[in-house]
Amino acid sequence: MIRYRYREERGSLGRVSRPLADVILVNDGLQVETSLYVDSGADISMIPLRFGRALGLKQTSSDNVRELRGISGGGIPYILKEITMVLDGERLTVRMAWALVEEVPLLLGRMDVFNQFQITFEEREGWIDFKKHN
Repeated sequence: MIRYRYREERGSLGRVSRPLADVILVNDGLQVETSLYVDSGADISMIPLRFGRALGLKQTSSDNVRELRGISGGGIPYILKEITMVLDGERLTVRMAWALVEEVPLLLGRMDVFNQFQITFEEREGWIDFKKHN
């Protein structure tokens, strides 16, 4: 089982605790350690433009630029890429929305991740558990 503690951040609502997972994202021999917001409302994991470039992602002529619409209704152009995500030693191949803009958070969404684990958010205690399915 993997346990991550919520982290306190300052925002427009004051101090809030948010579920973050420490991961390693790997692509073509490059790897970047980062924290992703664990978002059960996000269909797919997402990274901003420069972060994807740091991972060696490149836009090719065969890439299909798509548009993701969140709850606010605003559209975000992205390209779907496949990368490796490592959560505490667990290696997963995941589809990642590589946003073609900077103004997006680093998100760990449901696709290719949530079906691999039983995930428990414990708000009161301030932690999130990922228990691998057998």
